[in-house]
Amino acid sequence: MQSPSVHILYRLAIVLSVAILSCQSAIAQTQPHRLEGIVLELQSGESMSDVLVTNIQTDASTRTDREGRFAIAASLDDRLKFEYSGYRTDTVVVIEYGLKRVYMTPADGSIMIDAVSITAMTDHRLHVEIERARQEGAVAESSQYRGGLRLSPSRLFGNEGKQARQRYQLLIAERERREVERRFSPEAIQALTPLTGRELDLFRAKYRPEPGFVATASEQEMQLYIMDSYAAFTRLSEAERAAIRLEED
Repeated sequence: MQSPSVHILYRLAIVLSVAILSCQSAIAQTQPHRLEGIVLELQSGESMSDVLVTNIQTDASTRTDREGRFAIAASLDDRLKFEYSGYRTDTVVVIEYGLKRVYMTPADGSIMIDAVSITAMTDHRLHVEIERARQEGAVAESSQYRGGLRLSPSRLFGNEGKQARQRYQLLIAERERREVERRFSPEAIQALTPLTGRELDLFRAKYRPEPGFVATASEQEMQLYIMDSYAAFTRLSEAERAAIRLEED
């Protein structure tokens, strides 16, 4: 059995390793990359040219070409703003460097909310729709004459209220998914492990953390989770790894 002093030194070594890797990861994340994407009109799916794309952190800007494509220097967690006359100004947070598809909606238009359109929303648009669904699905409303709150049977039992609450759940699930993707990204994992390619895909499918944990975990706790999960991953047999199902399988 290890002595208390050996156990303490072991834990200190882990904490020191995490701190060093955190510094390296932070430096890597601040280095700008060439981020490429395409801007599409949400209702028609057609590409949009001459959309102004601005990196809010650096003030760098560009415009989409005739095919709706753009390229701009950006680091992780930078916010990109998209502007076009007659359409809602929207923002996107950079959580990875893959090709971005950004969908814009008319300033005075409304769209049907389903799982496909939800994943196509920018972060700002998602926030707006969450608040709208929350208000439309509320079963209580304030009264300016009697004061306080009163139950609204139409919201409680009506189809519109039920649909709004269903939309709200879908929207919240999408927000949670994005936060998990941001903090359990390939870049975050590769900063702490040697995983690449299909091994990286299997690891992310097997050890994807729960949204509740991600929402409350500190950066150090998230890094320790990745390291502990990687240690467990290395102990899996070939049969156990083969049993992991990826989304495309």
